[in-house]
Amino acid sequence: MALAHRLLLGLVTLGAVGAVFGNPLHAGDVADGDNHTHILSKERKFALTESAPIQLRCSSAKGSWCADFISQTPVTWKTAPRGSTECEGGCNNVGRCNYDTGYCECAAGWTGPRCQTRQKRPCTNKLSHPSDGDFIRKEPLSHTLPDGRDADWTNLETVYSRCGGICDEDLAICYCDGQGPDQFGRIPAPPGSPPGTPPVRWGRPLVTFHMAPKTTWDGKRAFGEHDYNLVYGPKGYCNVSEPEWGPNCGMDMFLGPKCDIPIEPFCPGACSGHGTCYLGYCNCDEGYYGHDCARRKAGMPLLPSRIPTTPWLASVVREPPAAQEPPPSATRRRPLIYVYDLEPLFQARILQYRVSPPWCVFRRHDLPANRTEWSDMWVYAADTLLHELLLVSEHRTFDPEEADFFYVPHQATCLPFPIGSWADWPWFKGPGGPRIRQMLNMIMETRDWIDQHYPFWKRRGGRDHIWTFTHDEGACWAPNLLNTSIWFTHWGRMDAQHTSNTAFVPDRYDRDFKSAYQPEGYRVHMQGHPCYRPGQDLVIPAFKRPDHYRSSPLAASTSKPRDIFFFFRGDVGKRRLPNYSRGVRQKVYQLAKEGGWAAKHRFLVGDPEELPGDYSDMLSRALFCLVVAGDGWSARLEDAVLHGCIPVIIMDNVHVVFESILDVDSFSVRIPESDVGRILEILQAIPERKIRFKQAHLGHVFHRYRYAALPGLESNLRELMNKNEAAASAPPSPAAPRGGINFVTGTETRNAAMHPGFEIHLPRPFKGDPTVDDAFTTIMQWLHSRIPETRGDGGAAASGRRLSGDVGAHEGL
Repeated sequence: MALAHRLLLGLVTLGAVGAVFGNPLHAGDVADGDNHTHILSKERKFALTESAPIQLRCSSAKGSWCADFISQTPVTWKTAPRGSTECEGGCNNVGRCNYDTGYCECAAGWTGPRCQTRQKRPCTNKLSHPSDGDFIRKEPLSHTLPDGRDADWTNLETVYSRCGGICDEDLAICYCDGQGPDQFGRIPAPPGSPPGTPPVRWGRPLVTFHMAPKTTWDGKRAFGEHDYNLVYGPKGYCNVSEPEWGPNCGMDMFLGPKCDIPIEPFCPGACSGHGTCYLGYCNCDEGYYGHDCARRKAGMPLLPSRIPTTPWLASVVREPPAAQEPPPSATRRRPLIYVYDLEPLFQARILQYRVSPPWCVFRRHDLPANRTEWSDMWVYAADTLLHELLLVSEHRTFDPEEADFFYVPHQATCLPFPIGSWADWPWFKGPGGPRIRQMLNMIMETRDWIDQHYPFWKRRGGRDHIWTFTHDEGACWAPNLLNTSIWFTHWGRMDAQHTSNTAFVPDRYDRDFKSAYQPEGYRVHMQGHPCYRPGQDLVIPAFKRPDHYRSSPLAASTSKPRDIFFFFRGDVGKRRLPNYSRGVRQKVYQLAKEGGWAAKHRFLVGDPEELPGDYSDMLSRALFCLVVAGDGWSARLEDAVLHGCIPVIIMDNVHVVFESILDVDSFSVRIPESDVGRILEILQAIPERKIRFKQAHLGHVFHRYRYAALPGLESNLRELMNKNEAAASAPPSPAAPRGGINFVTGTETRNAAMHPGFEIHLPRPFKGDPTVDDAFTTIMQWLHSRIPETRGDGGAAASGRRLSGDVGAHEGL
């Protein structure tokens, strides 16, 4: 055993030196007779920076995509073109003019070429039922009177938007009633006011039926959940400045115990500092345009962005480099990506309709002082994150003629919940049917809208267009219209013929639905393609906030002994249909429970009630971590890799994140689903040397699974790393006694002392620039390699030397 580890450590040292001097050792190489001593260091020898050797930066990459990106010849950074096409009618004071297309982009409540047609989203007590599909519905269901008040409180049917006050029918948001000067009810704009006139008084939010009274003023049963006096009594929330009760605000615009402290809502890119955000929609300053107000009309001088002078924005985003004149540098690297300004119904208006702060986004502002709250509670938020990253990236171009790719920032994943559960609008190809049907139809309408307003889809048949699919079963239901495009997905299922396997029945895509709106059904538009095509598509990481992996060596925390042999905490299928997780979670849980593996082997599997404790700490102490499906994809691979825990992948015919471009086998264990019953036997049989190699490889890829390119994420990570580095420099605690269980193998060891070298815990703490080769940069590097397939001009050929084959990872780095 000791000899094996001496051989391993010698290999590691030679590998590290070879990586620097151009003679890399691969994981299978053997080197002995090494007398170097730096391998006993607990610190990473080489920091990851932009100037680091290509062999280090591209460690574990399959092929030359990484090296080609780094060694490419930059292209000239051209000054951005500016549009001058006026919008007829000025967009009715409720929309913004896109001076590239002359198209009015209408805010919630309005639609049509000049934003002159009302598009109400009324508060309601029910949603259109599938049986309603036999007729053409022109207006969404409503339960409000012309003055915005509920039609009958004693009708007990409810959906989220049911209103116990006055409804804003642009958005289906409820506010307090009470028109008196000392009350806090909403007072709409006077009748006959021009479109876009704000209310006389906003009123306190009373957002959902949960906040409404449960009785009428005279004691009759009503639809709400709170005592009438708490809402409308003499000391009620809607009536006095200091009420005895206040609701959870539930609205991305106000906070505080009385919901009267304004906060900054979320808008992608913070409207570039050239507009004001209203629940996801940017109202641009005069002369600025685009969905993030980054563009400036031709002939008008550029004005300073307000981002640098707004602390809570400056700490998170920056003005898009593409908007600067002159450009911030003479050259830049490809790929160059054009981000579409979509019809707001497919993007900005969906964000407006979401209402509540946590949904559909990865960050929000909070008290005090509009501080940023990073959130991975909304697990699908990689689409919104990628959108914002592209907006402020140097890869963004405003010139579609020089673009290598076109990114479509649709918000379809937000449709099933909360949008579809809130009110009876929006719907696509009519109401009703499975939730997947609405998402598919919205994306088809998005593609058709692009094709009608821009020439770029036809130019290359959609090959250079990028679509994100972050919902549970990824792009399994993607419309066939997009078959030529690139799909970013979390679900790498590769079956040519597939059926839905979610245990959440409303999201099954193998149930067709036909109606007068779509008599052919929706499934005919999606059948015949795999969920994911390796090479054409990419499985990308889900977003994990930095605090999620705060105890990991990736956050520069001291690498801990791996004293948990196997770890999984989460839904183990106790109250699920049998097909949930393909039955794997349930089987592993049953085996561990019945075999007493927790006590015997530190093999921990269970839900949060059974396995309490700090999740990040437990992951950072685990040797093996289970990676299995959920209702489709789950982010367990990210959890494992971000903590340096060896992933144990049990998903047949499924690519995990970046598996098509990184040597995932070098840092993971894959077990066929048919062998799940042998999981303990298989893991205990893995030699210690092989385990150390996998841990070493993890140390050279785990940064690629975190998002750090956004300024706010970078600063958050640096603060976390500094804190952990300071803690590591403190005097160490007394060493714990060794012996008992060998946690590398999960078996008993007879010797009290562990094997030589085991004090060096792997992966070593990360050292370097957290933004270098993060998840976003990895995606950009891969896209660069795809340029020849989309443009046909050989644009991805590297100017420097190419690396053949895979680049090895080395433990000593």
